[in-house]
Amino acid sequence: MSSQETPAIIISVKDYGEADRLVTFLTPARGRLTGVAKHARKSKKRFANCLEPLSRVTLFLSDRARGDLEFLDRGEAVRSFPALRRDLARLGAASLLAELAAEMASPPEATASIFTTLETALTLLDEGGPPDSLLPAFFLHLLGLGGYGLSLHHCRVCGQEPQPPLVVSLPRGGVLCGACARGAPGHQVSLNPGAWKLLRLAQDLPPEKLGRLRFPPGQRGQSLGLLRLFIRHHLGRDLKAWAFWDKVAATSKELGSR
Repeated sequence: MSSQETPAIIISVKDYGEADRLVTFLTPARGRLTGVAKHARKSKKRFANCLEPLSRVTLFLSDRARGDLEFLDRGEAVRSFPALRRDLARLGAASLLAELAAEMASPPEATASIFTTLETALTLLDEGGPPDSLLPAFFLHLLGLGGYGLSLHHCRVCGQEPQPPLVVSLPRGGVLCGACARGAPGHQVSLNPGAWKLLRLAQDLPPEKLGRLRFPPGQRGQSLGLLRLFIRHHLGRDLKAWAFWDKVAATSKELGSR
């Protein structure tokens, strides 16, 4: 039986039946896929260390695909990003980015770029990049690749460089001047000039250079709040990983106040 080899990033793994596992993974050629790893709960050899969520692996897919499910013959570990599992903030940021990447990986022409961008984000987080700053920066890049780019350089109404007080219109998908925002319909989110400049810079930088950016606490919180609302507006729901991120953030705030 022939197998198709593909690079993959593991998104999630669930037990399936008595011995199998149901694996959701991201690929550069076909986007998000879900497959059955037969006897993965008992066979240590065929899937050794390669079904851990947020791992970069090589998977071998059987030609026996059934409906929407692939069949995984075996896998090989490439990189496990161990630092993500030693730090809750890094794990939370990585989980959010992986979930968003999987949601965005539907345009066929963008899947390879989305895969590479997620792999770059996991690498930077694993190498010590600041999760609070990498998270909004990579959100912007993944949203843009998925066709939901946030327009930050020019006012969506007058087309000029935005003048404060700045707001972001969720339905218009971009920033508005204070004057242009008056009377504009739909949900608007305030954005201070510092956060706007950082988000615009993050959007312009290539993904591999985003580790240089630092979002101060005020701009970080506002940027993440805006992007959370923007993602919810387009998906119709929150990303599931926000619940974990919120717990991590609350714990860090509590420890910092002691």
